[in-house]
Amino acid sequence: MYPKEYVNCDQEPIHICGAVQEYGFLIGTKDSKITFYSDNILEFFSQDFKTLLGKDIKVLFDEQNLDINWNNVSDSQELAIQHIHFQDEEYTLAIHANNGFTFYEIEKVIPHHKINKEYQAIQNILRMSNDENIWKVLLTEIQNIIDYDRAMIYQFLYDGSGEVVEESVKEGLDSYLHLHYPESDIPAQARALYLKNPVRITSHASGKTYPILGTSKEQIDLTYSVTRATSPVHVQYIKNSGMEASFSTSIIINGVLWGIVACQNAKPKHLDLQSRLLVETLTRTSANAFATFKSRETLEDYQRINLNNISLRQNLLSEENFAKALENNIDDVMKTCGAEGMIIKINNEILTHGNVPNLSDIEKIINWSKDNNQDFEENIFISNTFCKTSNLELDNSELSCGIIISVLGNNTSDMLIWMRKEQGQKIKWAGNPEKEIVSEIKDGVEIIKFSPRQSFEVWKEYVKDTALPWKIKEIESAKWITSVILKASHTKSSQILDLNNQLKELNQELDSFSYTISHDLNTPLTVIKLNAQLMKRLITQEDNTHKYLDNIVNQVDTMSDMIKNVLELSKIKKSEIELKKIEVDALINKLAEESKVSFDSPDTKIIIENTPEVLGDPTMVYQVFGNVIGNAIKYSSKSSKPTVKIIGEVYENEVMYKISDNGIGIDKQDAGKMFKIFSRMSNATAFHGNGVGLNIVQHLMEKMGGEITYESESGIGTTFILKFQKPDYDFSIS
Repeated sequence: MYPKEYVNCDQEPIHICGAVQEYGFLIGTKDSKITFYSDNILEFFSQDFKTLLGKDIKVLFDEQNLDINWNNVSDSQELAIQHIHFQDEEYTLAIHANNGFTFYEIEKVIPHHKINKEYQAIQNILRMSNDENIWKVLLTEIQNIIDYDRAMIYQFLYDGSGEVVEESVKEGLDSYLHLHYPESDIPAQARALYLKNPVRITSHASGKTYPILGTSKEQIDLTYSVTRATSPVHVQYIKNSGMEASFSTSIIINGVLWGIVACQNAKPKHLDLQSRLLVETLTRTSANAFATFKSRETLEDYQRINLNNISLRQNLLSEENFAKALENNIDDVMKTCGAEGMIIKINNEILTHGNVPNLSDIEKIINWSKDNNQDFEENIFISNTFCKTSNLELDNSELSCGIIISVLGNNTSDMLIWMRKEQGQKIKWAGNPEKEIVSEIKDGVEIIKFSPRQSFEVWKEYVKDTALPWKIKEIESAKWITSVILKASHTKSSQILDLNNQLKELNQELDSFSYTISHDLNTPLTVIKLNAQLMKRLITQEDNTHKYLDNIVNQVDTMSDMIKNVLELSKIKKSEIELKKIEVDALINKLAEESKVSFDSPDTKIIIENTPEVLGDPTMVYQVFGNVIGNAIKYSSKSSKPTVKIIGEVYENEVMYKISDNGIGIDKQDAGKMFKIFSRMSNATAFHGNGVGLNIVQHLMEKMGGEITYESESGIGTTFILKFQKPDYDFSIS
C-alpha cells in the first residue's frame, strides 16, 4: 500500500504553472536584467540561453532592432501595450510588473476587419439594451467580433456554483441555457484570479506549451500574464466538452465577480490582444449598464420598503396593547421579509402565521435558538439550510429550511422567526456534477485526483433540504422590524397612551397653525398685492418703479403658493407622501443667498462643505432648508463676524446635515419650547418672527421619515441637525 495524497482542482496553483501557451512569448526581468524566459523565445530571437540570462532587456531589444518607447514602461502593475514590427510581422508587446518582476509578453497581431466596429458595438449596447436583454445584446456584439461556436453568460450563484443565463450557440450544438455547474468547475482560487485578471484564453487545448526557464516556477507569479498556460485539469475539461479553444472575460459588478462571458470553439482559435481588449471593453460596458439597471431597481425597492416600514411602525405603535398590535400586523411583518411563515414569541405567548411547522417543531426551534444565540451575529441568525444543519429532528423539516431568527435582547427568550419551506425544484446540471476519481503513483505516493466529468448531457437533481436564499433587502427589513419591536415591546401601555395624547396635541396645534396660515397670512398678502397693482396704474410705463412693483407682485404670488403647499402638506399622511432622491446643492446655495438679502446680512460668511443627495419630498425639503438656513442667518446677523456653516454627511442608513451659526444661541430654560408652535425664545425679541418655522420643520421631517435636533449654547451659537433617509444603498447585486 502506498501513502495517499488527495489533489482537487481547488488546490491547484493555477497562477504558478511555469509555462506559456504556444501563441505567446515571455521574458521576465528584475532590475532590467533578464531573469527568466519561455523556452520558445530562444528560437524567436535566435538566442542562446547562455547569452540570454542576465542580459539587459534594452540591449536585447536594441539587438533585434525593436523600437520600444521606454518612457511608458514602469514598475507598476498597470498594463502598457506597444506595437512592434519584427521580421516583417506585426506583434504586440504587453508589459506589466508583479511580485518584483517585470513581464514582457509578445504575441502576433491577427489581421481582421471587425475591430473597427468597436464604437458601433458600444453604442448598440448602450442604446439597445435594457435590464432584460443586456446579456443577449452583449453576446450578439461579441459573436460579431470573435465568431466562436458557443458564447455564454455564466452567472455565479450564492454558493459558488453557476448557471448559464444567456447563450449564443451555432446550429448543430446542444444548448446549455439554464444548465447549472458545480462550484468545483470554477473553484475559489480561479474566481479570485478572475477578479485580478479578467481575461483568460486557451487557443489550442491540445497544443504545445513551453516551460519558463531561468527561475523556479514557484517564484514566477503569472496572475496577470495573458500567455499563461492553461491548467491541465481545465484542458481536460475543454476536451471532454468536445472543444479545442476557450475564451472568457469577467463580469465584475460593484467590485464583485458576478459572472463571466464564456466562449468555446470546436477548432483551435486564437484571439489577439486587440480582440481580447475589445471584448473586455464591451463586457465592462454591459456590466456597468446592468449595475445601473439593478441599482435603480434596488433604490425603488428600498424606497417602497421604507414607506411600507414607516406605515408598519405606525400600525405597531398605534395599539395600546402591543401584543395585539403584533397579532394584527403579523402578515405584514412576515411578507415584508419575503417569508412564507412567521413565529413571534413575546411575553410567553407564541403567535404564528402562514406555513409553519407543528407546535412540537416550533418549541424545538425556539429551544435551539436559546441554546445557540450566543453565537448569533448581532442577535440574528440566517440560514437557507436550517433543517439539515441544525441537526434537529423535526416532524415538518421541509417547512423550516429557510429561517431568520432574531432574538429580542440578550436577557430574554422573546424572538421573531421568519420561515421558508424547501424550494422543491429540480436543478438541471451540465452533466453529473460528481467528479470521477483517478489515481497515479508518483515518487512512491499514490496521488488521487478528481477528474473533470466526461459527459455534459443534462443531469437532473432534486434540491432537498434547501430554501431560496434570503436577499439582503429581506435581511435588512428583518433587522429594522426587530429594532422597532425592541423599542415598542419595552414601552409600558401608559407611555403609549401618553404618546397618543401628545400626538393629539400636536394635531390640534397643526390645525390651529393651518387656520392661521390660511386666514391671518393670506389676508395681508392680498392687500399688499392689490396695493401694488393699484400703484402700477398711477405710474407711467417709463418709470422704473413698474419693475419693482412687478417684483412685489411676483413675490407675493410665490408666498401664496408656498402657503398653499404647506396647507396641502399638513393634510397629507406619511403613507401618501412620494419620497424621491433630491439634489440639494443648488437649492442650499440659492436659499443661503436669498436669506442674506431677506435678513439684510450681506456680510454673513456662508461655508458650504458637502451637499449629498437626500430622500424626501421636494416641497418639504425646500421648506425645511429654507427655515433652518434662514434662522441661522437671521440670528447670527448681529454678530461681529456672522458665519453660517452647512455640511452634509452620509452614513450607513441616513444623510445628516449640520447647519451651524455663531448667533445668539438658545437659553437652556427655553429648550422645552423649541419646536412648539407660536413659541419664541426669550433672547429673540430683537428679531422679527412668529414662532412657526421650526414647528413646520419638525412636522415635515417626521413626515419624510427623518428628524430634527439641535445643539446650542446661549451667546455662542446653534447647530441644527437634520437627519434624512438615505436615497440609495450599496448592496451586492444578485
